[in-house]
Formats: sequence, C-alpha cells, structure tokens
Amino acid sequence: MAGLRDWLNQESVPANSARRGLPRWACCLRPPTWTALLACAAILFARKPDMFLNPQFWAEDGWFYWWGRLYGLNTLITPYAGYLHTVPRLVAKLATLFDPRCAPAVFVWSAFAFTLYVAARTQSARCPLPRHIACALAVVLVPDAFEILLNLVNLQWVLAGGLLLLLISADASSARQHAHDTTAAVLFGLTGPFSIMLAPLFVWRAWIRRTAPSVILAAIVLACGAVQLIEVLRDTTVNPTGTFAPDAVLAVPGMRITASLLAGAFVPANYPRLIENILGLAALGVVAVLAFRGASLRTERRWLGAAFVLLLVGSLYRVRFALPDLCHTGFGSRYFFPLQLIVLWLVLAATIAARRWVTRVAWLVALWALAINLPRLREHPLTDLHWADYAAKIRAGEAVDAPINPGPPWIIPFPAAKK
Repeated sequence: MAGLRDWLNQESVPANSARRGLPRWACCLRPPTWTALLACAAILFARKPDMFLNPQFWAEDGWFYWWGRLYGLNTLITPYAGYLHTVPRLVAKLATLFDPRCAPAVFVWSAFAFTLYVAARTQSARCPLPRHIACALAVVLVPDAFEILLNLVNLQWVLAGGLLLLLISADASSARQHAHDTTAAVLFGLTGPFSIMLAPLFVWRAWIRRTAPSVILAAIVLACGAVQLIEVLRDTTVNPTGTFAPDAVLAVPGMRITASLLAGAFVPANYPRLIENILGLAALGVVAVLAFRGASLRTERRWLGAAFVLLLVGSLYRVRFALPDLCHTGFGSRYFFPLQLIVLWLVLAATIAARRWVTRVAWLVALWALAINLPRLREHPLTDLHWADYAAKIRAGEAVDAPINPGPPWIIPFPAAKK
C-alpha cells in the first residue's frame, strides 16, 4: 500500500521535462496523480452517466459473455474479427463468476479501470510526455469516442494508447517495472491488431537504446504481433465488399482528424471532396511538424508520429471499401480514437518547447479543441433493454434470447443449463 500511495502522490513533472515550457498559469495543471484520475473518472461519468447508473452490454460484449459462459478460458485462444481479444476475454470470464445480473457492470467497471490505467501512465515518472493533468485528461476527452469509452468490446482502442505509452516510456529499472512492462506488452499485444503495426517501432526503439529491457520488450511485442498476424492471415470470416474510392483516402483523415478536432460539433456532414483532401494534407502536415520539429522529446515524438502513420494506414486498409462513409462523424469512431489521442499528445508535448511562442500556440490549440468539442462530448444513453429480466432467466437455467444494444437490438441466444 505504501508503494501505491507514493506512486499516486508523486511529483507531477519528471526531471527530463522542460519546466520552463509551462507557463505560470499552467502550474495548477500539475496535481498529484490521484487527483488527475479523479478528474478523469468525473469526465467519464459526465460523458456516459447511464453506463454507471444502468450498465448494459454493447454489441459483441454480449457474445463475449456468452462465449465465456459456454467455453470458459478456451475463448482466450479463439480469435474474433481476425485476431485475439485477450483482455475482453479475461474480463468476460471474470464476469461469469458473478450473478448474471452483475455481468454488464463487471464489463463497464473493468473498461473504466483500464481507461484510468492508461490515463495514469501519462503521469508516470518514466513517461516523457509533460506530466501535467492535460495528458491524462486527453485519454477521456478524445472527441470521437462513440462506442469506445466504457464499452469492453472496443477497449482495445483505448489500450492501443497504453501500448503507445509503453513505446515512448523509459526502460524498466526495477523488478516491479520489468513485471509491469512484460505484463502490459503481452496483454495489450494480444488485444487487438496494434502489435502488428507497432512492432517495427519497438524494434526501432531497441536499436536506438541498445539495452536489455528494450530488446526484451521488442521481442515480446514482435511475438505478439506475429501471433496476431497469423490469425489475421488465417481469418476467412471478413470478406469486405464495396468499391475502393481513392479520392477519399486523404479526405478521411481530413474530416476525422483536422475537422473533428478543430471544428468539433460544428463540422458539416460533408465538405466538397477537394476541401476534405486539403484538410487531410493539413492533418499529415501538422503531425509531421509536431513529430519532427523541435528539440524536446525529439525521439519520442518521432515514434508517435510514425505510430500515427502506421495506425492510419492500417485503419484505412481495414475499411478500404467504405472510405466515403468513414468521412462522416460517428461512423467507425473506433478507428480514430488512437489517432486523435496521438495528435492531442503531440500538441501537449509542444507545450514544453523551448520557444515560448510555440508553447503558447500549443496551449491555444489544445484549449480550442476542448472548447469546440464540448457540445458533443456527452454521449447519448443506451436504450434500456432490461437486462435484469433476462438475467433472472439465465440464473434459473432457462433458455433465453436476450436483446443487446445497439438498436435494433442484437439477440444473444443463451442456451438452457445442462441438467
């Protein structure tokens, strides 16, 4: 307990941060970690209060719970959508140990805990990002968070942020830190396809540092990426149909990065495609400047910039036959959560630049993005499908077709218990 208490109350700015880059008014943004987490928790509640007050399954959450009840831990090695989902599968198995009525709450609170974990890692002494509260709040203030925050099935997109923080953090120097990094690399590397895309950056990291911890971490992420890649190549369930629209390749980041962050709730449903492409070039250009210009955190910013490109390419390839639809706010929001988070972290990294005008512009951009997106941060509540009524039948061992959000309700067929 003493170690946890020390970690939650640690000094807010690490030694390798440029204190002079923080304006005087920003000193209030350096509270102890536990207060930053309280603020993140309050924001999560404000954005999705119904998930705390009336927890419900979302989409594949119901199937994960169904599989956990029927197949137990065997589901850990069962891919879905072409890759493994280790963390959601473990939580689903945990939920089967409770009364069925509590299962959605176990899912929601587990997603809540992992989200706060990612926010907390931004405040770690090993994290090179400016350790003021803004970097933690960015995790829960990403605008394109529909179907992501507090939904276990899409927790992988939040955990991608955890893998990114592992990438840019300093090497482990104690047994506890080694255990943490190994556990995080395995869990996050086997949850979602991100270890495939980020493995080259961990190799780059190991090549630059030439230290045993960095080499070991790169080997773990490479192994996880290889496992996920094998599953992706073996997958035959995803057969995308449609037409590839090359003119929308740049339009997608234009609308979902530049327009989403800077126009927020006021972004129109459609711009002319030329304007969307210009905004896309602006997104790539701004990320390049933020990642490769300036002296502070140069290597770590380059890794984040390279991660942005790799994740963007992976997302565009995944939905290559639905690119025009992806330009619309709300469609495929999960693909843009880590991308927007990277941009926010790069902007906040610029707040410790040596040039004062750069820090001022960075703060203005960050505050503008927050202000313009405030109207759309509150998510619409899920339809109450009265899970408790169906949970009572599941508890009694009856066969039941339980409806699951989103609408029209998904139906999960829970079989009768064997006698």
